[in-house]
Amino acid sequence: MLKRFSHVMIFARRHAETVRWYVDALGFEIDYHAPGEYASLHHRELGRLAVHAAADDADIGRGPQPYFLCEDLDATLAGLEAAGAKVGEPRREGESPRFSHFADPEGNVWGVEEL
Repeated sequence: MLKRFSHVMIFARRHAETVRWYVDALGFEIDYHAPGEYASLHHRELGRLAVHAAADDADIGRGPQPYFLCEDLDATLAGLEAAGAKVGEPRREGESPRFSHFADPEGNVWGVEEL
């Protein structure tokens, strides 16, 4: 099941410029970067931030998406679905860890990433 919080993900239309802004303005460092798709950043004091390219303008402005960590993504998603959550399909982006999302009964969306 869920272990702890992993990171917060934001969406960006101008992916490269947004990643660069977080590095230059706020002191984040790049851990992983698939240009135009996804970047994983970390800050020594603030933790991890993921910047995901927006597939649609509707992704922008809906707020950051917090992520949980888990040891077994498939089992975690099955347990969440059994508890009434709507779950997404597991996937990867580039060399990223496997991840997915789920929505609680009110429709609040959370991410989940495999350790």
